[in-house]
Amino acid sequence: MLKNFGQFLEQQRMEAQLSVSELASLAGMAETRLSDWEQGAGEPPNFDACYRLGQVLTARSGRGFIVQDLWQALRADKLEASF
Repeated sequence: MLKNFGQFLEQQRMEAQLSVSELASLAGMAETRLSDWEQGAGEPPNFDACYRLGQVLTARSGRGFIVQDLWQALRADKLEASF
């Protein structure tokens, strides 16, 4: 389950004023995959996907360190799942 990652991703997308479709298109990924992640479902993203999402969100919001924050949220989900 991708609870931390999904919530953080959705929050950042909304702050950047992007729809799921727009973010997916700009990051070069499937809209359904992005939607699944925001809902805490699906296979966890790899670093490349986090990087692409972070780059788009950073460019739109002007906020730094989004890639690192996405990766940390994903790491937190993995740690929670291991218990």
